[in-house]
Amino acid sequence: MKENALAALRDFLTVAPALQGIPLRIQDAGPAPGTGGLWPQGVTVLTRKEDVLGGVTLRCRAEFVLRLCLPLAPGDDAGALANAGRLLTLEGWVAAQSAAHTLPVFGDGLPQGETLRAENGKLERVDAAGTARYTLRLRAEFTEIYKEDTP
Repeated sequence: MKENALAALRDFLTVAPALQGIPLRIQDAGPAPGTGGLWPQGVTVLTRKEDVLGGVTLRCRAEFVLRLCLPLAPGDDAGALANAGRLLTLEGWVAAQSAAHTLPVFGDGLPQGETLRAENGKLERVDAAGTARYTLRLRAEFTEIYKEDTP
């Protein structure tokens, strides 16, 4: 995965309509309402192919967690609906950007072979001070190509 992929993903997400007005940091979110945090959860190699010249192609999945700390007063159904709508809107926006191939670059394969999914948006917890923490999982799939050096 490219070294700057995490920063590129953060920058990509900051233009999402559902995240307008929420600064994203490369760390956990909160405790102040209206903050967001993004961090990696690791990379998994899905497939490995080696060619006759010694080159290796890896299909990989990188996982990230996006956590949002949003205002939610106890018993505020309208606020709960707005926050849930924000998560659903973000999931749909990411799907549309992935289909249009307008994603940050994660690997070194063709950009058309890269995908990003936002899924499993959920409410983690609500506190009495009027703050709710939501989590969304982001999964990028991409290709890494390693060529054998020739003398």
